[in-house]
Amino acid sequence: MSRVSKLLIALFAITVGSSTMSGQTVPATAAVSARAPTPCANEPERHRFDFWIGEWSVTTKGGSPVGSSVIQSVSGGCALLENWTGLNGGHGKSLNAYNSLIHAWQQYWIGQDGAVSEFRSSEFDGKSLTFFNKDNAKASSIGRLSFTPQDSATVRQLSETSSDGGKTWTTQYDFYYHRKAN
Repeated sequence: MSRVSKLLIALFAITVGSSTMSGQTVPATAAVSARAPTPCANEPERHRFDFWIGEWSVTTKGGSPVGSSVIQSVSGGCALLENWTGLNGGHGKSLNAYNSLIHAWQQYWIGQDGAVSEFRSSEFDGKSLTFFNKDNAKASSIGRLSFTPQDSATVRQLSETSSDGGKTWTTQYDFYYHRKAN
């Protein structure tokens, strides 16, 4: 057994022993919760995008199915994880979080095709959250991705690009997320 392994076992024994020395056993969950802070739980800005949490069937505006998605609150309420499955079987994930250093939401998307999209800035306009990204190779090329709750059971996701610095926009896709019944 390596020296590091022996040290880890000794530290574990001391920790377990100290929690039972007084005759009282400290539940493992109490020890874990004491060490696992949840700073995001009570920060309202970190929950403005919670309307997207859930299990969704995704369609076009006309109702044609395009896929499904499961959006989860992760990392103690500090982020949202999207698990996308396209109708053709393709998969992708996005990690979405409020960055308190820049006071904006950010999104990092990776698809199984290896395509990565980084949306490093965002803004809320009423109830809509819009992410923005820029193509570093083309200074005037911008992408925006908007999420707008239509009602408690539907969220619109609109992806657009601009090649003229935001003067005009072209729709890439216009999806509607329909909450699945529990």
